[in-house]
Amino acid sequence: MTIDSHVHFWKFDKKRDTWITNDMKILQQDYLPPTLETTLKRNGMDGCVAVQADQSELETQFFVELAKTYTIIKGVVGWIDLRADNIEARLSYFSQYPVIKGWRHIVQGEAAGFLADPAFRRGITALSQYDCTYDILIY
Repeated sequence: MTIDSHVHFWKFDKKRDTWITNDMKILQQDYLPPTLETTLKRNGMDGCVAVQADQSELETQFFVELAKTYTIIKGVVGWIDLRADNIEARLSYFSQYPVIKGWRHIVQGEAAGFLADPAFRRGITALSQYDCTYDILIY
């Protein structure tokens, strides 16, 4: 099976997606599975992993719903607040969706020391109970 391991889907929202500046005008539109499906098939690929671009559980749920309809989505790397007091409950909730393979956080927007925060480290440790990966984004 050949997979594109990093794809973003969204319904463009100018207020939410402020990181998509006018320098990236081509991204200022919806990107949804039907468009990608054709490209994947044309290139002999079997599917993709939908990866978070917005730090919200709402986007993670959006990906889960897309995966129910579009079989090209073979996995989801979503977002969850790993520092949350109720991280175990949130991970337990999302464990009902086997399409979720891991979690990601956009670290470069955080204050220095974020990765050393005891609450964050507790959240990272909790991932192993659910056989989830953690993708770090720093540029």
